[in-house]
Amino acid sequence: MRDKLVGRYGEKIAADFLRKKGYEILESGFHFRGGEIDIIARKGDTVAFVEVKTRRNQSYLPASTAVGREKQRKIMLTAEVWISRNQYSGQVSFDIIEVYTDDKTIRHIKNAFV
Repeated sequence: MRDKLVGRYGEKIAADFLRKKGYEILESGFHFRGGEIDIIARKGDTVAFVEVKTRRNQSYLPASTAVGREKQRKIMLTAEVWISRNQYSGQVSFDIIEVYTDDKTIRHIKNAFV
């Protein structure tokens, strides 16, 4: 339960960060058959499918290392469903946002994977 709360907290921080950077949040927590995209946001002509990883600090490995090949595959398949349902034909980006709660650091990795 605690991990879910931390994750939701990180997603809220990431959404606020994206809004401040000029993104429009289209959806949060989009699910389809075992896949989930934390945030779907648009800036200009690009829709970003964003995975948020929240950690207390950066003392071990970067939070983004938790987004392995299998997680990337699930995100891309789920994004295909969203694209189809919304008849979207523009540019896409698969991003990761790392949120570190101890020092309030946010790191946005654009085009983190393809």
